[in-house]
Amino acid sequence: MSGENKLAEVNATLDRFAKLIEENARQLAEDRKDAKIRQAEWDKRQAEWDKRFANMCDQVGGQGNNIGEITEAITVSDNILDLLNEFEDIHVEHFYFNVRKKYPAKNAEGKSIRKHHEVDGLADGEEVVVVIEAKTILTEGHVQCFLDKLTMFKVAYPDRADKNLYGAMTFIRIDGVAYKLAEQHGLFLIKASPPDVELVNNKGFKPTKIN
Repeated sequence: MSGENKLAEVNATLDRFAKLIEENARQLAEDRKDAKIRQAEWDKRQAEWDKRFANMCDQVGGQGNNIGEITEAITVSDNILDLLNEFEDIHVEHFYFNVRKKYPAKNAEGKSIRKHHEVDGLADGEEVVVVIEAKTILTEGHVQCFLDKLTMFKVAYPDRADKNLYGAMTFIRIDGVAYKLAEQHGLFLIKASPPDVELVNNKGFKPTKIN
């Protein structure tokens, strides 16, 4: 199923996710103001929220769709290319959804193997390529893993080795540590705002070209 079809299939459910996210953020903010609530109790409530969100995701679609697919589908929003093209030196024309590739490499013993490289979205242009990673709740660990993935991109895709490479992460929720780390490394931060997406980097943000 194409990215566009996935997006169409889940459009009717995005409002439910947005309302659930807003409800959680509001409740957690109220809990934090209550000095009687200990850290352990707050963590428990957060875990309950994550479980509730995951259960809801399992129910969406009815044909095997999960929250990962929904989040990835959001990246196909009509305005994502326009959003990226607002930045100087970036011109992308095509979007590719869920790109997979196997490439030759060596293991620890020096034996030739085939490694797997997958990206959720690829915004491609004549001189620029933007690799997009989609997460439901974006954490510091996700950012670190994505940075590692970016370092191997041109190895896996030698046909794009001469292009300027940038990274972008889409998400529904993000924690403060992940936001700060992504900003430090010049990654685009794109929040799902059903049924669209929006850039949420700090004012004056300039993306960093990946070497």
